Amino acid sequence: PHGSHRAGFACMDFSTEAERLLGDRARLTSRPGLGVTLEATRPILPGELILSDTPLLVASSASSLSPAARVRYEEAGDSGDYNLDDLLILHAFVRAGERVRRRVLEGFCAEECCEPGHAMLLDAERCAAWARTHDAAASGQHGAADLARACVVFTLNCFGHLADGVTGGAPTLFWLASKFTHRCLRPNSVFHGEGGRLHVRAVRPIAKCDVLTISYLGVWAHCAAPLRRGLLMRTKGFRCRCEDCAAPDVMRSLPCPACAPRDGATGLLVRAERTR
Repeated sequence: PHGSHRAGFACMDFSTEAERLLGDRARLTSRPGLGVTLEATRPILPGELILSDTPLLVASSASSLSPAARVRYEEAGDSGDYNLDDLLILHAFVRAGERVRRRVLEGFCAEECCEPGHAMLLDAERCAAWARTHDAAASGQHGAADLARACVVFTLNCFGHLADGVTGGAPTLFWLASKFTHRCLRPNSVFHGEGGRLHVRAVRPIAKCDVLTISYLGVWAHCAAPLRRGLLMRTKGFRCRCEDCAAPDVMRSLPCPACAPRDGATGLLVRAERTR
């Protein structure tokens, strides 16, 4: 099976919305080892737009908080006991409408797709407890389990650092875009933000019934398979078994990122200055 972390969760029925956004290009389906994912329903050409998705929920930014709240949140993040991004995610979640909260909790994979005791689950529980203590909006109608699940949903499914002119690079949930399966080096699709939407386009020919893939790694895809797998386990909670990880490791010959720095924008090796 491929390296998706989406197996084993109950997806809400949003089939009508999915059909509207995907048209005749793709559909939601369930695959063994992948769970709910997307597959092509016809051949798709390189460069063709597969999906243009709108944000379901964007994490709050520290700058949008009141001065007192900003100090409280940033002090919690600076303490090292809490992840500031998770606290800001919960700030947005508890202030969202009921329909959005319900879709966050029921429409995405979460803790059921991670190994028991994974660090992200423990971090989410700590942040949920902090929110219930320090945020009046979180202490009433929201249970600790729901808050922790919302944190994990974002960790596993969100897109961040999008230059779309709207989200400000904050962690953002896109419901349908989250159903693309991961492939490390040769995904058949790529995504970018523009005008407040997430656009996903094909980068090579896609045959009918092919699973649609993107890479969750960004520039960190340019490293050996053990490093990629370790990063995905830490940040996404699954051991990657995609085609690139199962095949001979074409990145093995590259030096370790700790020994040879990469360009932050491209992931390419930085050329060392020659010394005379």
